[in-house]
Amino acid sequence: MTQRAPKNRPRQPCGTRHMPGAVALLLACASAGAATPTMTIAEGKITVFSGGAAYLPKAGLQLRTCDVIRTGPKALVQIEYDDGGRIVLGPDSRLVVDLPLGGDPVVGPHYLLSGWVKLTVPKRDKAAAYRIDTPQFNLATDSGVAALRVGEHDAAFFVEQGTVTALVPSGRSLARVQVGNGRTFVRKGPADRGAVTQRADPAFVQAMPTAFRDTLPSLLAHVKGRDSSPRPSPDDNAAEVEGWFRAAPELGACIVDPTLRAAQRTLESAGFEVGPIDGILGPRTQAALRAFQEKQGLSRSGKLDAPTQKALEELQRR
Repeated sequence: MTQRAPKNRPRQPCGTRHMPGAVALLLACASAGAATPTMTIAEGKITVFSGGAAYLPKAGLQLRTCDVIRTGPKALVQIEYDDGGRIVLGPDSRLVVDLPLGGDPVVGPHYLLSGWVKLTVPKRDKAAAYRIDTPQFNLATDSGVAALRVGEHDAAFFVEQGTVTALVPSGRSLARVQVGNGRTFVRKGPADRGAVTQRADPAFVQAMPTAFRDTLPSLLAHVKGRDSSPRPSPDDNAAEVEGWFRAAPELGACIVDPTLRAAQRTLESAGFEVGPIDGILGPRTQAALRAFQEKQGLSRSGKLDAPTQKALEELQRR
């Protein structure tokens, strides 16, 4: 997955401004290619926090790594992928897009902080699973349809089609719970292992956003090429994102490392392609570090370890 600054977004917010607060947070640029998420429906009060600024989005916006979408009481967002995958974000919800994590290749993972999401994944040949993480468990599927809700102390999902896997924390590992068609999975807090019921929970169905009951049309082909530059939001404070990231350790990858940002500048000056100078260890920065490490005869870890940091400092002094 490569990173680039989308043409339909002001370039300055991507990795160029600090948020107020004790820790500077910068939000990275989105991945390009088949895995680039595009907002195709944007109805109601919606804010996208990106690059230390808040924006009012519209359909056609390509989302970036670590963008945060917040919806208001009557809002609705649909995000689409080129392979037919869709994420619908319901009212009063917060979703962090495309965390820059390592491990097995997945579409995402995204992180639902609170609210409602409907995930639709079509059948594809030998394609990566879609994954949405939550404070209670991670949800993954190769193909299927599921409605997911994250509350203050619990989370649940209902499988409308296919099979969905819940990855539940269990000691230092994740327990895999397969949840089939027509079943509900609920987990209530860190001490709970989670439970599967053989039917849709009536309270869950009653609370589910009305738009989730129907299949929204695909609009990706209609919004491509459209001028979708977002407008700055005068009523939102981007600094509040800092608190959201601090509250969820899993979102630490979206917090800037100033030392890494300086290393990115040195690598870029030396001719290595790092993507945006954002202080986030994304795929392109990892690839640049491996290339530099190989050239220096160092272990190709793709991380800013002590030997690599020393070599970069020596390069900077030349």
